[in-house]
Amino acid sequence: MIGTAGKESKQDCLVKVDLRKEGGLEVSLTSSVGKLFGNQIRKAAVEAAEELGIKHAFIEIIDDGCFDFAVKARTKTAIKRAGGN
Repeated sequence: MIGTAGKESKQDCLVKVDLRKEGGLEVSLTSSVGKLFGNQIRKAAVEAAEELGIKHAFIEIIDDGCFDFAVKARTKTAIKRAGGN
């Protein structure tokens, strides 16, 4: 099951999470600010998943200038909507 949160608009992000049984955490990022902040965005998503005890998931982020705290919140919401925790 795939969970989503957020929307594709300025200063926001859309996060889709597909929970898996193996394979670790994989993050796909499409971002207007990816060259500058891509590593921080990916780190925020991984931290959010780890905080919920998720070890295996594919996380897709479509970002247009979203803050780190919003990436974490969207990721956690998407995980919960996908059936995690």
